[in-house]
Amino acid sequence: MAEKKGLTSELKTIYTRQIAVAFSNGFASPFVSVLMVQLKASAFMLGLMSSITNFVSNFFQFIWGTVTDAVGRKIPFILVGGLGASLIWLFAIGTHTAQFLLILIAFQSFMNSMVTPALSALIGDVAPPMRRGRISASLNIFSSLGSLLATLISGYIMMVDNKNLSTMYLIPFLLAAVTGFAGNLVILKIRETPNRRKFNVKPSQLISPLTENKDFRLFTEISFVSMIVQSLPWGVFAFVIVDVVKATMLQVALISVMNGAFILSVQRLAGLLVDKVGRKPFILVGKFGLSTFPLFYAFASSVWMLYLGNIIGGAFNGVLMVANFTYMLDISPNDKRGEYFGIYNSSMGIATGIGALIGGALADEFMFRFGLALGLTYVLLIFAIGRMLINTLFFKIKEPERSFSPFNEQVELPKNRRFPL
Repeated sequence: MAEKKGLTSELKTIYTRQIAVAFSNGFASPFVSVLMVQLKASAFMLGLMSSITNFVSNFFQFIWGTVTDAVGRKIPFILVGGLGASLIWLFAIGTHTAQFLLILIAFQSFMNSMVTPALSALIGDVAPPMRRGRISASLNIFSSLGSLLATLISGYIMMVDNKNLSTMYLIPFLLAAVTGFAGNLVILKIRETPNRRKFNVKPSQLISPLTENKDFRLFTEISFVSMIVQSLPWGVFAFVIVDVVKATMLQVALISVMNGAFILSVQRLAGLLVDKVGRKPFILVGKFGLSTFPLFYAFASSVWMLYLGNIIGGAFNGVLMVANFTYMLDISPNDKRGEYFGIYNSSMGIATGIGALIGGALADEFMFRFGLALGLTYVLLIFAIGRMLINTLFFKIKEPERSFSPFNEQVELPKNRRFPL
């Protein structure tokens, strides 16, 4: 039977939900680390926030994915997780301590981990197989554009109303909660048929891809070590934005928007080049390009340096996303691709947790010894050098056989996933 080219009612509902939730995230999420600094959080605490959110997200996604399949229902998990995550923004209004905000964001990450596997499975159920690639890509584009627009709106609102933290974040956080609630309630329009699965998996089988595929094992091991080093400065960037260049909230929004816009803008061209030239060369280009990103923050004397850094960093990030994703597609077998990506993503979650904690602790020590500005410069220089050195390990990976391309074949692309800079 020929597939209908128009969107089904279920897909229209998913598009509506994704765009509304993207607006919700855009209104608030890009400003959380800035608010943490404004609440006098230490670099270690920002690193702890990155560590907890990444670990919780990746660890519990695996668990919730198994539970979702066992129950045979997706909508309840999307609804409960999505509404719970949106509710967090109401509790965040008027937050006076960084510790309380950290707890809220950690719980929000837990609630979001309930949504991701269920939503991915639902899209797989309702999207025609021959159109999944295009549908996933368009969902990602619309969601990203909605999030960027919402970020600009929030930045302008907070720039106008900046008398104190409580009132400055009131409208953006309220908008985030309302749009999130509305978007998640829409999912109730979809009626699903329960489809339970039985699981008889031994613990040793969960890591079998690491033992049976040496190319995957090597890539995961190198990526794990690299991600530890790459995540070292994550708790530091917000201090440069707030305390060094003293960016306005609109400028904070522009930093995030420029980064996201250039990630989106290069991906189509990057996909064509990755298919023509190869995966490995552009993994190296992306990795070494992102190695320079901390340098823009290390030597920033004005927000314009951060604009430039996020434009260049966003472009390299977009290239890396495409090259990394297609490399993983090539080295993973068709019938075990979910297992491979699950192990890889879980490993990266653990790595970022380790790196962000270490980086935050080091940054605090350097700022204590050398003062805020000089300490940040020194530690960011060290982090940049560390990225460059550790990324030489990627010369060891092999160029795979090119069996898949998300730009020429209809395979499911990752939704709203990027490598944090």
